[in-house]
Amino acid sequence: LFGLLIPFLVIFIRDFLDTKIKTKRDIDKIVSIPFLGDIPNSESNSKIIEVNSRSSSAEAIRMIRTNLDFVLGNIPDDQCKTIFVTSSIPKEGKTFVSVNLAATIALTSKKVLLMGLDIRNPKIDEYIDLPKPGLTNYLAKKDQDIHDFIVKLDGFENFYALPSGVIPPNPVELLSNNKLNLLFEQLKSEYDYIVVDTAPISLVTDTLLVSKNADAFIYVIRANYLDKRMLKFIGDLYKSKKLPNLSL
Repeated sequence: LFGLLIPFLVIFIRDFLDTKIKTKRDIDKIVSIPFLGDIPNSESNSKIIEVNSRSSSAEAIRMIRTNLDFVLGNIPDDQCKTIFVTSSIPKEGKTFVSVNLAATIALTSKKVLLMGLDIRNPKIDEYIDLPKPGLTNYLAKKDQDIHDFIVKLDGFENFYALPSGVIPPNPVELLSNNKLNLLFEQLKSEYDYIVVDTAPISLVTDTLLVSKNADAFIYVIRANYLDKRMLKFIGDLYKSKKLPNLSL
């Protein structure tokens, strides 16, 4: 009998000491937040998922795009929809989700702008070949035309990208500038969708400073990586509505 108990005891102790989020069930036990879907590991996480790809990752991104339409259902069809993507900590896959979600939306004949707003640690250029100058260069200087920094991506008819730009010494001051709010107003009149890759929200205040410009937030959680104790922090953000239309 003791021998039979040993494996159950080992499994119990292992699960008790493992504090990482494994599945959606772990999330549902702690918070009740709208859930857009699961994305399995991509076989090629260094580039955009191909147009005609039938991989599990590509299908999951398309499912998230469909579910996102329900989240944004209260926004008129003729109005630009602004989607911010964030996470708790780095390396959870928010840039991968941002890039591929924007590309997937662009394939539906919508005019899409992918904006790099993680100006402390930009990662979009790891997925797309982009020039160095970008958003921070526009915000730091007067009399700049934002269209000088926006790049049309090859292989897509309606997919554009705005790089983060040079890493600034004063990111909070740049993001607090009303020039950024005016920029969003301008870009919303030119695009059908704006997908924004933002900074991890538990480390810096950058994302909260610009959150009022979002119609919806996608919060990325990486399985076997994020600690379950962070879910309370995410739940507090959802209850306080600091991030509009938050979904996971």
